[in-house]
Amino acid sequence: MNFTSFYVDLARQYAQQEPIAQQIGALAGGSVGRGEADRFSDLDLNVYSSNQEQPHYSANVLFQEHVIQLHVHPLPQIEQVIGSPWDFRFLREARIVSDPSGLLQALIADASEYFQSPQGREKMLSQATAAIAEHRAWLQECLDAEEPLTASFAADAAWADAAQAYAYFVHGAMSTGGLLPIIRQLDLYPAYREIRFGVGSIEPDKLLASLQTYRAYLRERSGDADAFALQSVQDELAARKAARYRETGDPDNLAWQLYAEAFWCYLALADGQTFEHHVRELPEAMQTHLVTLGFRTYSEEQMHTLLKQAEQLIVLCEEGRVR
Repeated sequence: MNFTSFYVDLARQYAQQEPIAQQIGALAGGSVGRGEADRFSDLDLNVYSSNQEQPHYSANVLFQEHVIQLHVHPLPQIEQVIGSPWDFRFLREARIVSDPSGLLQALIADASEYFQSPQGREKMLSQATAAIAEHRAWLQECLDAEEPLTASFAADAAWADAAQAYAYFVHGAMSTGGLLPIIRQLDLYPAYREIRFGVGSIEPDKLLASLQTYRAYLRERSGDADAFALQSVQDELAARKAARYRETGDPDNLAWQLYAEAFWCYLALADGQTFEHHVRELPEAMQTHLVTLGFRTYSEEQMHTLLKQAEQLIVLCEEGRVR
């Protein structure tokens, strides 16, 4: 079965049967957009409105017994893309599923041309580097506030942003699941793995159970029953990831992604509360689930190693940018 074709057809039907107000068109993203969908994939569907006041929102919708992760946006203008090209890089792997006016096709053509230009690549790398610098500053603020657990996550975030930049600029890749396999080809990976994963790997079922329990705990305490990250259907989608990486024999990749997803769940309920404070208020059993998911306090030496690796990855981006 061609799963990409299946999901593209599903996306077209949804865009036709469930249009939003002033709908311009729709794009499929992720593995469907890249033409890499498999039986574990889901459908990320971006729908655009001509109403520039249209608020961005995300929702899990059930359509023909399939979950669609729907993201609604006002149609971006090319000036916005040129102003923040790193944020809009996903347009390079998007697949048009509905575009009666041709506006999405024109936008993607103009955006792709800019992304590939020397000026566009220079600006994209500058913005990626600026994001890493923000994480470094966040890390230092956390250390100054005696919040080493959050500082550890900031170090991970700086490393991940640099790794994403490397994957994009050197390999032309944007797949989250494909990132670790790319970085494994580098000499710096063993030191990273030792910091991030330690000895051995945690069983996928244990990771899933911890994430499901943590998500349910936050959902019960959330005043927003529709919070996208906290909906129980996300557990079903996480289980699909687990099945994929169980089949490919890559438990580290699953652990890496579920760690980030757990932090995403926290952000859905954070409301200005620091992660350190959030963890201190959790029941002991819930804190244990976060440890299972990979939340741990690094030594300052380990944080320094992650930041140093981020710098090395950006140097490799500088070298690959001319390609």
